[in-house]
This record gives sequence, structure tokens and C-alpha cells, in this order.
Amino acid sequence: MNSAPDKVTPQGRRPVRVGVVDESELVTTGVEGMLAQHSGRVAVVEPEVAEVVLCDPVGRSLDIEAYLADVARRTHGRVVVYTWRLDQGSVRRAVSAGAQGFVSKAVPADELVRVVELVHRGGTVEAPAPTLAARDSLSVREAEVLSLICRGRSNLEIAAELYVSVNSVKTYIRQIYHKIGVARRSQAVAWGIERGY
Repeated sequence: MNSAPDKVTPQGRRPVRVGVVDESELVTTGVEGMLAQHSGRVAVVEPEVAEVVLCDPVGRSLDIEAYLADVARRTHGRVVVYTWRLDQGSVRRAVSAGAQGFVSKAVPADELVRVVELVHRGGTVEAPAPTLAARDSLSVREAEVLSLICRGRSNLEIAAELYVSVNSVKTYIRQIYHKIGVARRSQAVAWGIERGY
């Protein structure tokens, strides 16, 4: 990660500095890769110097409020909750605890950049950003699982990412196959990629 991006766009703007807090190397590297294509607008840096920080308090041993208070002590950026879990209870608790944004890990890079820029300008995103789940009758969790399958994740990796058991992942996959009318993983990937997953 860069310590502090110093390049300036032709319009005289510096990219928004984004930090990723307490995430696995897989997630951190994924965010860096996603945002690299928008390097004129955002740059991933160490959390201590970030203007906007991405973190996932949902499902940790600390409660949401305690975790976000800890993030606020360690960083100085505005906080965006970046998570797979989009239940309204978690959204309300995170916003009440001081988060300025709440976005799904399933959103594409351009949507994540939009949220980061909005929060950096002082705005808030108080509800989950729209996900692909509204299409094709998939639930939010099924859409998340399908998105990870399309990114080449194994069942074990999906379970670790979503904080669920491998058996739960297999159940979600069976439900997805049934809903989209496929019988194999390769067919599900083809179906998902065709629809933007």
C-alpha cells in the first residue's frame, strides 16, 4: 500500500485516500485490485493516513458499537462499513455508532468508489447499496455466494468470507442452482458472469 498518494488529477484533485482495516490479505488485495482501475479518484493507503476507512464490524467477537469505537481510536478517516451482511439491524447499529457509510462487498468497483467519494465529501450512505439480489429472485446471501463463485472462490473460502459453515455454503449453492436452473458450478459461473455477478 502507498503511504500517501501525491499525484494530482488534471482537474487539480488528489485521489481520496482509502484504508482497509482488520481484513484478511485476500480482502485487502481484492480491494486494492478493484480500486486500481480508478486510481485517479481513489488510492489505497495505510489506515492511519486514510481519509475514508473500510471495515467490517459485523460478526466479530466485539459488538458493532465497541468495534467501531476502536476503529475510531486507531484511525482518523470517515468510516464505511464494508460487509457481506446487510441486515437492517446491523445497518442501524453501525450508523448509530458513527459509521458514515454501509456498503455490500458484492458491489462492483465503480459503486464502491461512488460511496467512498460521497462519504469523503461529508455525505452518508445510511442503507445498503443496491445489490444484484433483487434480480432473478435470489436472496441477498445467495447473490453474495454466487458473486464469490464467479470470482473463483472455493466453498471453504466462501464459508470463511461469510462467517458461515461449509455445509451452509453448499445449501446456498443448491438453492442457487435450483433457482437459476443449472446443474453444475461451471454453468452457474457462466450464468452469473452473463448477468454481471
